[in-house]
Amino acid sequence: MRFEKIIPSEKLRPYIRQIVISENTDEQTYKIFPSPGLVVGFQYKGRLSILNGSAENKLSPSGITGISDTFKIFKNTAGIGTILVFFTEIGLAQFSSCPAQELFNQSISLENIFDKRK
Repeated sequence: MRFEKIIPSEKLRPYIRQIVISENTDEQTYKIFPSPGLVVGFQYKGRLSILNGSAENKLSPSGITGISDTFKIFKNTAGIGTILVFFTEIGLAQFSSCPAQELFNQSISLENIFDKRK
């Protein structure tokens, strides 16, 4: 298992709290508690799902999870590798025109946030 935190450069710190590289050789189910900022994730190997009761919803390899008022349960495949970008409370507004409140309690593909043609 690898879990490496990276502090962003001085210019990015007002917008990005930290970047994390996470790798896990084993399939795992885990709970994530609410946080004050949005998180963008990029799976460069393996897949990630979100569990809702008995339903398992596979997530896009690049997605964003909004601020939530409850915990979420995720499940990764064996051999997953992920880069996570933890935004500050105002961070997303510097990179996207999508209002953060529209992402409340959501985990969606980045294709819904950023225009591929730009």
